[in-house]
Amino acid sequence: MTTTVTATKCQWIGEGELCSHTALEGSSYCAEHYARIYQKGTARAKRKKDIRVANTVWDLESEFNAAVQELIEEGYDPADERWDAEVELE
Repeated sequence: MTTTVTATKCQWIGEGELCSHTALEGSSYCAEHYARIYQKGTARAKRKKDIRVANTVWDLESEFNAAVQELIEEGYDPADERWDAEVELE
């Protein structure tokens, strides 16, 4: 025997607020929150944004590594004590 439980109240708990509206038939959310949960294209847009952010981080990392390599080629030795900066925290 299979039992199906259908929510009668909206199950929205996003942004710290609870919703007391009646849920749509066959759904756990009211009409307003159903539209927010299942917005067309939001998952794809988030993935594209995540990819853009990752690419930006990788570009910055590459630029940083190139700058470090250039300093090493000019004679900078990261292990040399004279390059260590002493910072006094108050």
